[in-house]
Amino acid sequence: MESTSTSYSSIPVVFSKLLIDTSTQKHFSKNVTIEIPYEKLDLVLEQPVDFESLRANGFDVKKLFQDQGWLGYFDILNGPVYTQLVKDFWKRCDIITQEEADKEYNNKVAENPKKNKGKSRTELGLREFTETEIRSGCTGYEVTITQSTIVELLRIPNKGIFKTFTPTSSKRSDYVERIAQKCYIKEDAEPTNK
Repeated sequence: MESTSTSYSSIPVVFSKLLIDTSTQKHFSKNVTIEIPYEKLDLVLEQPVDFESLRANGFDVKKLFQDQGWLGYFDILNGPVYTQLVKDFWKRCDIITQEEADKEYNNKVAENPKKNKGKSRTELGLREFTETEIRSGCTGYEVTITQSTIVELLRIPNKGIFKTFTPTSSKRSDYVERIAQKCYIKEDAEPTNK
């Protein structure tokens, strides 16, 4: 018996926080942040993944990705790419981290310390900041991409382990020994790029 399935890309994605409201939002204009001519801004497009060809050549890996919940990602990857929109988006993007959000808040407080001290971001007219954001303007609308919107698009859990290595913490990390074992055959040998 043959089962029918709906393509992942044919199921519309509805974000819990729709960031673009085309019926009420005013026209949004954003200045160019990267000075690269469009003709020199090359996109590297991923190659489509053809699971049937892989299976025919002895690499039946579709079930492996299906069990991990990644087939939806491949449907998106194999879908259309709008190169002009992508180029327009990245030429105008800003990446807002916690550090930039704190600077933005401190600058707003410094404008009028007596009046603004102790107020929240929203009370100061700033938008809430909960995670790193990529902000841009595209076709007259403001677009914000976060880790949450990416995991919502891919329909995967927003959890995992995030490890950072700073100059002070990296030498004490539990992962250094395992990384060294993976990267170098002789652990006591001088590391090279060979």
